[in-house]
Amino acid sequence: MKKKILTFLLFSTLLFANTPLLFFSQNKEISSRELYDALELHKPYFFEFYADEPTLDAKDIELTTQALKDYYKSKGFYHADISYISDENSITFLIQENEPIIVRSVTYYAGLDIGKQIPFTEGDIFDADKFAQSKKNIKILYANSSFCRAELNAKAWIDIEKNSAYLNYEVLQNERCYFGKIEIVPSKNIDAKILESLLYMDEGELFSSDKIAMSYESLYGYEGISKAIIDTNINKNNSVDIALSVVENVNPIRFQTGIGASSDEGAMFMFGLKHRNFFGNLKTAGIEARVTQIKQSIKANFDMPLLNRNATGLEIGYENEDFFAFKESRVFAEPYFLQKRTPHLFKESLLFERSKTYDSEDLILIPEYTIFLISPKLEWSYDTRDKILDPTSGYFISSQIMGSVKSDISDATYYKFKATGGYILPIYDYIAGFRATFGTLDVQEGDVPPSYRFFAGGMHSNRAYSYRKLGPTDSRNNPIGSNSILEATAEIRFDIYGDLRGVLFSDNTFLGNESMPSYDNGYYSAGFGLRYKTPIGPIAIDVGFDIENPTKQYAIHFHIGELF
Repeated sequence: MKKKILTFLLFSTLLFANTPLLFFSQNKEISSRELYDALELHKPYFFEFYADEPTLDAKDIELTTQALKDYYKSKGFYHADISYISDENSITFLIQENEPIIVRSVTYYAGLDIGKQIPFTEGDIFDADKFAQSKKNIKILYANSSFCRAELNAKAWIDIEKNSAYLNYEVLQNERCYFGKIEIVPSKNIDAKILESLLYMDEGELFSSDKIAMSYESLYGYEGISKAIIDTNINKNNSVDIALSVVENVNPIRFQTGIGASSDEGAMFMFGLKHRNFFGNLKTAGIEARVTQIKQSIKANFDMPLLNRNATGLEIGYENEDFFAFKESRVFAEPYFLQKRTPHLFKESLLFERSKTYDSEDLILIPEYTIFLISPKLEWSYDTRDKILDPTSGYFISSQIMGSVKSDISDATYYKFKATGGYILPIYDYIAGFRATFGTLDVQEGDVPPSYRFFAGGMHSNRAYSYRKLGPTDSRNNPIGSNSILEATAEIRFDIYGDLRGVLFSDNTFLGNESMPSYDNGYYSAGFGLRYKTPIGPIAIDVGFDIENPTKQYAIHFHIGELF
């Protein structure tokens, strides 16, 4: 773990205008930006013209020198020689890194395969932070494998004369553990049965720290809980007793406002009001209004958790959207039943929808009419990604099928199916990502809203095209959508410098007017993008080009977070 050092700098006189600028010179193995980070100072990137350059008060030079030596030592450079030169405007640290400590051997003895938890091979530079993290990873591996009493003895012998490190790991795993008694301490407005149903552990099951982590994730999935504490107590018989207590959110009513922009929908404004513990037991009720350049909506929702990680609820709302070739307004209500079985999620709902198509640019292709549909809908998703906004590994699948039968209360016989799957995996210093989407719409009798068709192009589709600008068009070159779609994406993500990353990608699209897409005429694109890491996820910009006509057909997209 990177050391947090020089916290005293927060109280120094760095804010004065005459404080000298801080620089590093002659360092090679450890970058200057990493050294700034070690000192908890931010070195602005070239585009951060608004940010100040790092500074250091002259009275802090000696402490900073020692802190840099300690940091170099933690990174395996025990013989680093650090001096400085200074004047009224700057302080420059001169760093002679010298020979590092090299890992000469790595040995281990364990009942489980711990090789993947050890980040060293012979010839690597020794890193104390990585060594400490490897010990934590091994303990987590054993805890996830039900060995709550595993004993780890890990040593690193450092020979500073020969610049050598010898690493050894030994694990005594002892017997497997089981979950014992589970005690739930209810709060004022949340019953013990509801809290117990959110846990991923049962008495008598094999112990796993993963199940504890999943339980925390389940509990914090409800905003009515501000703090959850799961205490564990290991007994002599290898049972692990669990005690859960929670703290309710003191202010359950939450107001939300926000502004933003994306290349798909343009400028955005939203306002919302939500009660996060409506009449207790973590029921929620809220209303949200959202306005973008192409879509306006207002929605109200109610959600009530049930036992065994189930939930039920209702969403009602109004939407109005511009599809370029036509406009559409809809009023809808959707009661649902939800089952959370991490990493699975199942949802069954019944959609009541009244939609009106108007301002059509081509009345033959897209007539103006009002349609009422009652459509049962089933959804299933499976997600193992380590992070949603910035994943580095894992895979996901999401699918949805809905349909209706024409009758006195529903205007069409149809079915619509859509499925998306993706896989993200690290390959050396790169992250590879793959995603595919398939969709089909089949109308047997009557009519469905034209928005039910599949519209391609945009940052979540083919990035050589603007939002919904790919595929068949009307006489005025406005997109009208397709009855089927198949899209495939491949990405390579890599570090450039510090918090700046790059992406190379290929997006490919096949469309069809029947229930299956045509593979005779595909849309193939390639492009690149930049990512800048922030606390809320990477700020991203992508530029895509059509392979057959890159100078005339291209598009630029910006968003927050990786697209998958």
